[in-house]
Amino acid sequence: SPPFFIYSSSCFINKYSEGYPSNRYYSGCKIFDIFENKAIIESQLLFSSNFSNVQPHSGVQANFASFQSLLNKNDKILSLDLKSGGHLSHGFKKNFSGLIFKIINYCLDNNNCINNKYIELLIKKEKPKLLIVGYSCYQSNIDWSYLRYISKKNNCYLLSDISHISGFVCSGLIKNPINDSDIVTSTTHKTLRGIKGGIILSNNNLFFKKINSSVFPGQQGGCISNFIISKYITFKESNNFNFINYNKQILINSKIMLKIFFYRGYFALNYDTINHMFLIHLKNNFSLKIEKILEKNGIFLNKNF
Repeated sequence: SPPFFIYSSSCFINKYSEGYPSNRYYSGCKIFDIFENKAIIESQLLFSSNFSNVQPHSGVQANFASFQSLLNKNDKILSLDLKSGGHLSHGFKKNFSGLIFKIINYCLDNNNCINNKYIELLIKKEKPKLLIVGYSCYQSNIDWSYLRYISKKNNCYLLSDISHISGFVCSGLIKNPINDSDIVTSTTHKTLRGIKGGIILSNNNLFFKKINSSVFPGQQGGCISNFIISKYITFKESNNFNFINYNKQILINSKIMLKIFFYRGYFALNYDTINHMFLIHLKNNFSLKIEKILEKNGIFLNKNF
């Protein structure tokens, strides 16, 4: 919307705002405090959460701050393997998360789905302190409630990273994991179609203060003030029927596109999707050729190896 673009490039970019509303380390933050409080309230309404931190510069920063809130160095994390659709920040060996913590990975089963029983066996065997449920490429449902049950049963925290599906979650098209998770993280620039950034949500009051102190001063200095205002506009604009209908249409388009690929003889990892993502298998490095052809026509995709 016009207000989004106006505030994204506004003079607020020049304002230092270390700290939190009514508790800043710089003077002159009264107006900005109003906007950050509005962003917090709107995000809580959008995701039905009791707590929200809107300051993370990215989804990775949101994840790292969450790790700092829950874990100590060398604690075990159980997360989806990168090749199965996981994310770098969930424990990839060259990522900060993989260097600081001990990582155990679960993979997709023969149906290319997350297998809850397999995760349960790994939790019992490895006794991780944190289970991460989230992905950068996955198109099926997740049983958040069962994962909450098995993690709680085994004294394991549950972090749900909904960065790629948060627009569908707040539209009611995918179940909201907020009540099943200790912490929920997300980006704001994917299916929420906002400014690049991150957000941390929780309904577990044991972690509210820890999360805030892990974001600032733990992971970041001052937040990016103009981005916080843009996040407020994003959350407000996402909480209406137009946004819900927008995401419904994306889901319809995604399902139709997947069916067309199937009818034309392409092999897909799954033949249904609950979101905007699906994977088509292309042989003999044909994916690179397709990527270049589509790029020339203004269509950009992600090839996963």
